[in-house]
Amino acid sequence: MARAAQLNVSRGGVREAVKALAAKGLVEPRPRLGTRVLPREQWNLMDREVISWHGQLSDGTFLADLLELRLMVEPGAAQLAAERATDEQLAVLERTFVEMAEQAARADASAFVEADLTFHLTLLRASGNQLVVQLGRLLEASLHHGLTASSHAPDGVAAALPLHQAVLVAVRARRPAAAARAMRRLIETTADALRRIATKGD
Repeated sequence: MARAAQLNVSRGGVREAVKALAAKGLVEPRPRLGTRVLPREQWNLMDREVISWHGQLSDGTFLADLLELRLMVEPGAAQLAAERATDEQLAVLERTFVEMAEQAARADASAFVEADLTFHLTLLRASGNQLVVQLGRLLEASLHHGLTASSHAPDGVAAALPLHQAVLVAVRARRPAAAARAMRRLIETTADALRRIATKGD
């Protein structure tokens, strides 16, 4: 197999790689005809690795679609969390917010993003909806990428803290509508920050 020699890998390795890509809807192996890349609409965009690859490529369109999806899902999840979060989940949200504030004060963007990611994933789990929780696991890689990008916006970290606090306060106070509004505002602020970064890059 010429491709195996070109890549300096075994034929078995190439076959396994093609099989894995085919399972994600990216390619179609055809006997005696070779392997063709499938149209984007056939890709499994909810596959964790495919999502992660998009994040690594800094695909602006994909990131915009991710933010739209978050706007559809996370305010509803925050609303449910205000109704259903356990005491343990509330404690995790509070500890994570404190960690975010501490890392912001230290100007440690990487550690801030890790705490931020934990905050969002915990909130999704606190919704008590198993499909929302599964969606959070699928989106974890791209969510991490999006949070990292927004943290690099001018005053991105400083702007994020009070918005997260508003979500936390509403969830802790068991105010579903306020929690949904606060989460929507948080994501919209993130979207605005990322648009500013994209405009500056152009």
